[in-house]
Amino acid sequence: MTASSPSSAMNPRPASAGLRSVHARILRQLALMAELARGPEPELAARDPAVSGWSVAEQLEHLVLVDRGVLKSVGRILDDPRRAPTGINLVGRVVLGTGFLPRGRARATAPYHPGAAPAAAVRAGIPEIARGARELAPRLGELEASGGRARHPRFGELGGRQWLRFMAVHHHHHLKIVRDIRRARGLATAGLPSR
Repeated sequence: MTASSPSSAMNPRPASAGLRSVHARILRQLALMAELARGPEPELAARDPAVSGWSVAEQLEHLVLVDRGVLKSVGRILDDPRRAPTGINLVGRVVLGTGFLPRGRARATAPYHPGAAPAAAVRAGIPEIARGARELAPRLGELEASGGRARHPRFGELGGRQWLRFMAVHHHHHLKIVRDIRRARGLATAGLPSR
């Protein structure tokens, strides 16, 4: 994450209630992910091919890998607030507008596939992501006001607010998959998204 400029540190821009709400939702989702990552190995290894080819730990590691990319994109936007010539595309508008990612429609690209030891990667990665997300709090207004954009592979050029919305929607999508895997295996689903 980038350091704040002297002027933004002395005179931070207030973020909208909507962006503060999205940020708070992300922090709650990360806390839930951390709680799941502390679970017993058999619960992290749980999988159900009818739901997903990935285990619970692999779902969580995928989120960590994508979140690292999101935080890098947000950092680039804060570092260089110049507006990109293009913006979000129609698919991105629909997904971020509805807050819904359909299952099985888009496949993650190779850099975002879980590795050989997903449980260990998740336990190490979630605190790093949570710290990065918390460090954004004082710069949310600056991020929201920025005209900067960073490229999403399927949604086009996203602004900072859109990147955070994507992060929350993406978490929700994969936490619902985790819920369905756990339910299929007879494990508790309390705290996971109900819809």
